[in-house]
Amino acid sequence: MRLKILLITTLALMVLGVVNFRGTILESVGQYLITEDPLEKADAIILLGGSVPDRTLEAIDIYKGGYAPLIVFTMGPKPEGYDELISLGIKLPEGHDFSKLIAIKLGVPESDLVTIEKRADSTYSELQIIYNDFLKKNNIKSVILVTSKYHTTRAKIIFEDVTNGEIKVITRPSKYDSFDPKRWWAERNYRRQTVFEYQKLLHHYLFDLGTESN
Repeated sequence: MRLKILLITTLALMVLGVVNFRGTILESVGQYLITEDPLEKADAIILLGGSVPDRTLEAIDIYKGGYAPLIVFTMGPKPEGYDELISLGIKLPEGHDFSKLIAIKLGVPESDLVTIEKRADSTYSELQIIYNDFLKKNNIKSVILVTSKYHTTRAKIIFEDVTNGEIKVITRPSKYDSFDPKRWWAERNYRRQTVFEYQKLLHHYLFDLGTESN
C-alpha cells in the first residue's frame, strides 16, 4: 500500500514537473516578444501604425508626461476600394486619421503631431520612411518607440537595423494592450499574434536585411 502511494505521488510530481516546465518554456516564448526600456526624455515619439487606440493612448500619455515634444506617424497601406470611394467623393478615415483625432481630443496640439505623407505596408518600410523622411532630416538623436506589447522586440530590432544604431531608441509597450505573455497560448488572438510575430521576425532576418535600405 505504501509503495502504491509512493508510486502515485512520484508520478503526480513528475506530471506536475512536466506541466510546470512546459509552462515556463511557453512563457519564455511570449516574454521574448516584449521589450520595455526605462522611460527617459527623447527628441520625438514614434507611434507605429497597425493598432488603434491602444498604441495611440500610450504615445499620448508619454507626450503628456513631458518625455518628448512630438508624436510622429506614417500612413498605413491603402485600404481595398479606397480609390473607388475617393472617386465617389467619399474620404474614408484611416488609422492615422483616428490617431490624430484622438490625440487632439485629448489635448495634444496639432502642431506637435507629425504625419509623414507616405504609405507603409510593414514595420520595416514604416521605419525606413520615418528614418529617411524625418529623423535624418531633423537631426533626431533619440526616440521613444511606441507599439503593442507583442510587437516591441521586433520593432526595436528593425529600428536599430534601419538606423544602423545611429539613433538611441527607447522602446515602450502600450499598457492598453491586453497581450499576456504568461498565457498567450490560452487565447486564440494571443496565439495568432505570437505565431505571426515569430514568422515576421524570421522574414526580417531572411529578406528585409537583404534589400537595399537607407
